[in-house]
Amino acid sequence: MERREFLKGVAAAGAAISAAPSRASRRSQANRVNVATIGCGGMGNAHLDALMRLREQGLVNIVAVCDVYEPRREAAAAKTGAKPYLDYRRLLEDRSIDAVSIATPDHWHAKMTIDAADAGKDVYCEKPMTYWRDLRAPQDVVRAIARNRRVMQVGTQGMSSDIWERCSERLRAGALGKLIHAQASDCRNGPIGLYSPKSVDPAAKPGVNLDWNLWLGPAPKRPYEPGRFMAFRSYLDYSGGTATDFFPHILTPLIRTMGLGYPKRVSCSGGLYYWNDGREIPDIVNVSIEYPNGPSVLLLASLATETGLPMMIRGQEATLSFGGSGAVIEPQPSSGTRIQRSEVPSRRPMSLDLHFTDFLECVKTRNKPRSNEVYGNYVMTALHMAVHSYLRGRAMEFDEATGRARFV
Repeated sequence: MERREFLKGVAAAGAAISAAPSRASRRSQANRVNVATIGCGGMGNAHLDALMRLREQGLVNIVAVCDVYEPRREAAAAKTGAKPYLDYRRLLEDRSIDAVSIATPDHWHAKMTIDAADAGKDVYCEKPMTYWRDLRAPQDVVRAIARNRRVMQVGTQGMSSDIWERCSERLRAGALGKLIHAQASDCRNGPIGLYSPKSVDPAAKPGVNLDWNLWLGPAPKRPYEPGRFMAFRSYLDYSGGTATDFFPHILTPLIRTMGLGYPKRVSCSGGLYYWNDGREIPDIVNVSIEYPNGPSVLLLASLATETGLPMMIRGQEATLSFGGSGAVIEPQPSSGTRIQRSEVPSRRPMSLDLHFTDFLECVKTRNKPRSNEVYGNYVMTALHMAVHSYLRGRAMEFDEATGRARFV
């Protein structure tokens, strides 16, 4: 399918989505949305905590939880009163479930999302929307959501803030002039357990209380190692590291604010300079993304230094800088007096609760959420290309006509 047909189909599905709520959704629209959570680890529990707060507001029922690790599964069931499942496929058979939230390792995201959409469920999926290895996966997810007329929210909760839409309005009105360059970073330092192959859960016993084969799923079949289970983000079999873990949070709002789509060219460099502890992913990552007719975007992520880059968008006439509770537009001296300094305050802060609330509202209205699968497709196309670029030491270019990328 050529890109024009693909995007035309996505647009048509977005327009038609209001016509196709699931039977379960029709039953619960008048009151609460029935939600199930797949994956009950750290982020999965954050999902459950948010959903429990929203349950107190009468917005949601938590009807099922699923995890391949028994202690997590049973703890989540006891915490919420929901029905526990070992295998997510059995959970999807429950026709009373309107929507699922997915907080599993990255290599499961696309398959679970597609399976859930095919089962008639709306989907809230943690970032990254897709695993890095398959460049077709982001478009596969978009097609699955479209053909099933489902609603999808990607778990980049920073998108719940209104600063991105307010700044987007300013940019469309020409507040910066021609967009030239943007930058953002997420830099951290220290022995972060989620990235340490030395992390161990002594209670985890494959074959006893952990279904390791089910955890692996579509990933290569490897013997159990505690580090792979506890720090999957450091292994290329399951994750693209910080490139796909950190960058969705900063690239999604940039794409939203600047109105960007597919990249033209992506290059990635970096290295493993400090944490030589068995991890497979770099502790410093630099990504340069070029868009057709501009702008260029620079992203920086680190696990070994916490000094990052300020988030900003540079135009030919002014610069937009993000920080605190809003943003500031500063005219460049060379632009003359057409543009004046101005502040853009945020009136709606970011939060996980607001991100879920937006998703639940869209389940009822059939509108598209703030961090939907179309943005996810643009984001993950660039980030998939970045990981491949890093591993091969070569830039990649994206062909909009075919929807494919190639090394150059």
